[in-house]
Amino acid sequence: MPYGFYHILHLVCLIALISSVTLQLKGDGQSKWPKVVTGASGFLLLVSGMGLLARIGNDMAPWVITKLVVWVLIAVSVPVTVKRFPGKKGLLFNIVMGLLLLAAYAVSTKFR
Repeated sequence: MPYGFYHILHLVCLIALISSVTLQLKGDGQSKWPKVVTGASGFLLLVSGMGLLARIGNDMAPWVITKLVVWVLIAVSVPVTVKRFPGKKGLLFNIVMGLLLLAAYAVSTKFR
């Protein structure tokens, strides 16, 4: 697949993941669709990110590891918090936004 395909897929999945996580943390939690979209977009985000790395010939640089850790933290903490600790959803939302800023910083500077 060409670089452009992976790039667009990565951006679309990023938007879907952020939107579905926001719906889970700020919504009423009754709908199943945000959970489904979170899982599917998280998986496709990983696949497209690895495809992008393969296309640019980059290895596991520190900024890549940082992004992987951020995505794993978000993918694990959101469903657990929504199900087991619904009173902490507001706090987790703020933490997730901070983690997203860290991921954006890591990719934009590539820790130069």
